[in-house]
Amino acid sequence: MVRIRLMGAFAHLAGTREIEVKLEGKKTADEILREVIPRYDEFHDKIIMINGHPARGDAEVEEGDEIKVMPVLSGG
Repeated sequence: MVRIRLMGAFAHLAGTREIEVKLEGKKTADEILREVIPRYDEFHDKIIMINGHPARGDAEVEEGDEIKVMPVLSGG
């Protein structure tokens, strides 16, 4: 299982703050997040962490990993 922790607008869109998904074959963080977050690709700026380390969306995820994703907020 892969644990996904969602923050901010991503949690709102998915309707939950945490999801566990069974990994079927090799997938990237972006591929997994597209499956669980509606409109994921509309957010161009996001912070992705895998097992507590900064990662890119094309990083490969393995069974037992934890993904945390949050949108980047800006303004002023």
